[in-house]
Amino acid sequence: MGRHSPKAKQMLRDWKEAEKPEFIPCDLDALDMADPSTGKHTTDFYLASLAQKHGMQLATLDEGIKHQAAFVIPA
Repeated sequence: MGRHSPKAKQMLRDWKEAEKPEFIPCDLDALDMADPSTGKHTTDFYLASLAQKHGMQLATLDEGIKHQAAFVIPA
């Protein structure tokens, strides 16, 4: 695997410090998530279901994700 550049890591550190994003635990059993319409959306549905469990939304650019907790960012 490739290594992350020191510059990229510093940019991420700076962003995290400035924005203070909220992190949520990965505490949803995959068997308890909403069923995706296709297998290619399994991860997206898991993330949206996890967000929903915590009263949040999954922000995405993917218009194909049909989950009530998915928020499609307008292009």
